[in-house]
Amino acid sequence: MRFDTETCTRSDGPSILLIEPEQVVRSALDYILRERYQTHAFASVDDAMTSPMNTPDVVLIGIAILRDRGEAILDELIKVFASPKILLVAERNSDPLVQTGLERGAHGVISNPISFSSVCEAVRIALGAPVSHDGPSRLIPVRLD
Repeated sequence: MRFDTETCTRSDGPSILLIEPEQVVRSALDYILRERYQTHAFASVDDAMTSPMNTPDVVLIGIAILRDRGEAILDELIKVFASPKILLVAERNSDPLVQTGLERGAHGVISNPISFSSVCEAVRIALGAPVSHDGPSRLIPVRLD
């Protein structure tokens, strides 16, 4: 079964730009977020930057993209999309690119295990909601401007 995640799935509420080259991860994140947010999912940064979406509230970007394109891609995303909150999607928090990404402007990290609650909580916090202390969070909050 193939999911078409390249389209907006909700027309109101905050907008989420999801850039993840791995189809399974991209589809899972899109599925988790689409009922609550306006989501746009892409496999590459180039496709995302040429999309009609110009001011996402939050950008989720796979750590593999930083590995392929370099951490300077974060500066480009911040410039092109008018300073959105950026969340890195990584298998583990200990990945050396996670710390580099956080130093270059990312606001937090969503790491495995990815679940409905961890992803939604990370996006809520990035959007400025208070941190919930009801359970463990997979988000490492760094700074929320």
